[in-house]
Amino acid sequence: MAIVRTVPSTFPTHPAGILPLKLWRPRWFDGVALTLGAASPDVAYLVDGSGLPVWPLSHQLHGLIIFCLPVTLLGCLMVRRAVPVIAAHLPAGGPFALRDYGALRTSGHRWWITVTSAIIGAGSHLVLDGLEAWFPAIEYPAHLVGLAVMAAIAAVIGRRRLLVQWHGAAPFASRQPVRFWSVVAAVAVPLLAVTPFLPAASLPHTTGVRVLTALALGLLTAALVIGGRRPAHTPAPT
Repeated sequence: MAIVRTVPSTFPTHPAGILPLKLWRPRWFDGVALTLGAASPDVAYLVDGSGLPVWPLSHQLHGLIIFCLPVTLLGCLMVRRAVPVIAAHLPAGGPFALRDYGALRTSGHRWWITVTSAIIGAGSHLVLDGLEAWFPAIEYPAHLVGLAVMAAIAAVIGRRRLLVQWHGAAPFASRQPVRFWSVVAAVAVPLLAVTPFLPAASLPHTTGVRVLTALALGLLTAALVIGGRRPAHTPAPT
């Protein structure tokens, strides 16, 4: 019988729990590494039911280094390469200034800031999971709080144009909406279609991570197909 684990949502609850650090001290923390690090332990759910020994490793203290850190660093590399093209194909977003996220192509942080942010993000995941294990009744309220906090953070970042302040203007990226979204659909839809038939698909947290991964792979592949231009320089964080 499958064991259903009640946990905070991979997104947005876990990132929402740690991203305020970036607003507090932007020079001290890498926001991309914090966000991906906070979600990284749940990447193990992709292989739920396969017998691979990544759970519970990903949710253990030594797993922060062995599993979560390399997963997060790889994710940072992929996101930063793809984000200018992805952001260019998003709607303007009003107060959320979604196209500013293309500026995340350039980190401006030293490598140790990215590494420590990744570990802190992953560690925050274990803290939130532990809190919910002690107080399981907070699971569903935590989802709502996480959504509200993430929306509030995104609004602050967008209204104040903080991404541009921290990283400079987003680099140029070619816009080809029809081609871009066609590639997203061509990659994501088949993956989403098989998700209900994968091992452990009855577990909500497992299927949730697989859905997020299918969408992410669609966006990353479309960004690779469309391509983009590297920024001419890397501004320092402020």
